[in-house]
Amino acid sequence: MKKGHFAQVILSTAHTDIDKIFDYEIPFLLMADIQLGMRVLVPFGFRNTSTEGYVVGFTDQTQVPEFKIKAISSIMDKYSVFSKEMIELAWWMKEKYYTTLTQCLQTIMPTGINMKNEVKTLILNISGSELEEEIETLKKYESRRVQLMVIELLQHGEYTAATVKSKLKITDSAIKTLLKRGVIKENIHQQRRKLFDAENIQKTAPLRFTEEQKNAFDIIMTEGEKPVLVHGVTGSGKTEIYLQSIEKVIAMGKQAIVLVPEISLTPQMTGRFISRFGEKVAVSHSRMSAGERIDVWQRAKNSEISIMIGPRSAVFTPFNNLGIIIIDEEHEGSYKSDTTPKYDAREVAEFRCAQSNAKMVYGTATPSLKTYYRVEKGEISLVVLKDRPLNRPMPQTEIVDMRRELEEGNRSIFSRKLYEEMKAVLSKGQQIMLFINRRGFSTFVSCRKCGHVMMCTSCNVSYTYHSAENQLRCHYCGKKVEVPKICPECGSKYIKYFGTGTQKVEDEVHRYFPRARVLRMDMDTTKKKNSYKNILTTFGNGEADILIGTQMIAKGHDFPKVTLVGIIAADLSLNSGDFRGGETTFQLITQVSGRAGRDSLAGKVVIQTYQPESYIINLAAQCNYEEFYEKETLLRKTMAYPPFSNIFTVLAFGKNEKDVIDEIQRLSYILIEKNSNKIFEILGPSPAIISKIKDEYRWRIFVKGENEDELRKFVTDSVDKFRMGTKKSSVLLNIALNSQSII
Repeated sequence: MKKGHFAQVILSTAHTDIDKIFDYEIPFLLMADIQLGMRVLVPFGFRNTSTEGYVVGFTDQTQVPEFKIKAISSIMDKYSVFSKEMIELAWWMKEKYYTTLTQCLQTIMPTGINMKNEVKTLILNISGSELEEEIETLKKYESRRVQLMVIELLQHGEYTAATVKSKLKITDSAIKTLLKRGVIKENIHQQRRKLFDAENIQKTAPLRFTEEQKNAFDIIMTEGEKPVLVHGVTGSGKTEIYLQSIEKVIAMGKQAIVLVPEISLTPQMTGRFISRFGEKVAVSHSRMSAGERIDVWQRAKNSEISIMIGPRSAVFTPFNNLGIIIIDEEHEGSYKSDTTPKYDAREVAEFRCAQSNAKMVYGTATPSLKTYYRVEKGEISLVVLKDRPLNRPMPQTEIVDMRRELEEGNRSIFSRKLYEEMKAVLSKGQQIMLFINRRGFSTFVSCRKCGHVMMCTSCNVSYTYHSAENQLRCHYCGKKVEVPKICPECGSKYIKYFGTGTQKVEDEVHRYFPRARVLRMDMDTTKKKNSYKNILTTFGNGEADILIGTQMIAKGHDFPKVTLVGIIAADLSLNSGDFRGGETTFQLITQVSGRAGRDSLAGKVVIQTYQPESYIINLAAQCNYEEFYEKETLLRKTMAYPPFSNIFTVLAFGKNEKDVIDEIQRLSYILIEKNSNKIFEILGPSPAIISKIKDEYRWRIFVKGENEDELRKFVTDSVDKFRMGTKKSSVLLNIALNSQSII
C-alpha cells in the first residue's frame, strides 16, 4: 500500500466515544519502516498520554490543522500484526456485529502478541588462532577452569545459558565474565517450540473413497463461490473427504483452516491430520500458553505451516494464500462467541473465503436449521452421505420410558435395560460411553421441610453440589461455599440433593460396577493442560471401560471398541426454555448415538427419557433429519423464530438495579417511538432468565424483524440515539443478533 505523510490510526482503547480514525504524522526516521497493520505508540489527549494504536491506512491529506497534528512516537513490532485483508475483515465485523473496530482488531490479534517470542543462546565470538590462544591461557589457571569448560561446550554448538549451567552444574559467574570479555556472545532468534513428536507419528495414505465420498469430493473441488454442506450420517467418512480436499488445495500451494467446535475434539482430529500431513499441521486453542499461541501464529504468518486446526478463534489464522476453510460439526453453538464482539465463526469464515476465493465446506450429521434453510434457498450446495463405509450398520436404538421405571420401583438413574446392556458389554471386554449434559453431582440442594433452595447470592441461580470437594458451586461466577448442615431459612436438618450430574453418574457406576475402570470428562476434569488429550488417549487405548461425560464426548470421537452408548436424561435440553431446545436435543441425541458401533462391532444406544412420546426424541433415535427439519421449520415459521426472522437482544446490566431498569426503560421508549409503523416486534423490557450474575443486575429487550439489514439499522440507530442522551455510566449495554444464549 502506498504510504502518505500521515498514518490513520485506531487506538487500542475499546470505547465508542473514540472508535474512529485519528491521523498522525509519520516522522522521517520511521517512514521507511512503518507498514500497514503495525502497532504503534502515539501521544493522545491533552496530556499526550502514550497510547497503543493500530495503523489501518495512510493518507497524504488530513483535516487536522498543522499546529494540532501529532506524530507517531515509535513502532512496537518489526512486523505487521494485521494484513490488508484482516483490516477489511475487522471493518466488516464492526458493522455486522455492532461493536468497535478496536474490539474487532483485538479479537483478530493473537494472544501473547506482547510476548517477546525470542530465545537467547550463547555462541563463541572468537575462532581460529584467537580461540586457541584463549584456551591455552585459561588452562594455566585453575581458577579459570569453569570458563574453559564453557568454551569447550560451546565448541560443539550453541546453548541457552540455562542449558550451559545445567550441563556443567555451574553458576552464571563464568558466563558473565566471558560475555564481558567478548569471548562469547548472545545470539537472539525467534523461539520455535516443538509442535508434536514427529518421530512417533505413523504416516497414513489416503483411503479409497466410496461412491458417495467421491461425489462429495468432486463437488467440493468443482463448486464455484458457493459453500458446500456435507450432510453425512455419523461415521460416514466426512474426515477422509476433508483430508483429501485439503491435500488437493495444498498441492496448489494454498493453505487450509479446519474448525472444530470443542477443544476436546482437537487431539483426535489433529492426530489424523498429522498422520497424513506431518509438520505442515499446527493447532491453536485457549488451553495453550500465550507463548505457544504466538509461536504458531508466527509460523502461519510466515507460511511455515499449511494447516491450522482449532476452535472458532482459529478462523483468524493469518494465512496469506488461503485455499479452503472446513467447519466440522457446523451446527454447534460454540462457533458463535458469547463475548463482545459476538461474532459467528461461520459467517467470518465465509467472508474470508470470499476475500481469498477459497472453498468453504460445512460438515455435520445434523445441520443447523439455519444452514439447511440456506440450502433450500440455493445459497449453499448440498451433498449427502447416507451410508457408513464398508456398509457398517447404524447402531440399534431403544427408547426407555423412565416414568414406567419409577412406577415399577426402579429409583436408580439407570433403567433396567441400560443396566443389563452395560453388564453384557463389560463382560465382553468392550467399552461404554454414558452421556448427561450436566456436570456436578446434584443440580440443586433444597430443604425438604420449607422448600428453600440454596442459591448463589451473586447470581440468582441455584448452587450445584460437587461431591468430590463436598462443596456447593455456582457455575456462573465460580463461587464455592460449604454445604449447610441445617437450612439457613428454617433451621431444619432435612437437606436433600436433587437432580443428576456427571459426578453422580460416576458415583452410581462405581456402586453398580465396582470393578469397572471409569473416566469422567467435563469442565471439572479438564481444567489442566492436556487433560482432554490424556482422558481421550487413555480411553482410546482401552485402559478404561466406561467414559462418562457432557457434550464434550457427544461428537467427533471414534473409539472402535465402544459398542454401547447410554443417554441418561435425553430431555434436559428439551426443557431449556429456549426456542432452539428441540434442535439442540435432536443434535445431541443423534451425535452421541453415533459414537456406538463405528468399527466392525455392532453398536447399541439406550435413550432414557421422561417424554418418550416426543417426536424430537423419536426422530433422533431414527436418525431421521429430513422429517425433523420439516416439523421444526413449520413450528419456527408459525412462531416467527429464526431462520424466518431475526432477533436482536439488547441486554442492560450494572450493579445498581434501579439504574439498570431506568436505562432499559429509556431505551424501550426510543425503540417504541421509532417503531411507529409497527414493522418490528418489541418484547420487553423484562429481567433476564438469570437476573443477576456476579452481582450485576440484568434486564433485556428483544427486537424481532424479518429483514436483517433493516432490523440492524433500526436497532443500531435507536441505540445510537440512546447513547447520545444523558446516560448512567454504571449501566452497560450488550447487543447481539440471533444470540446462542438467552440467559
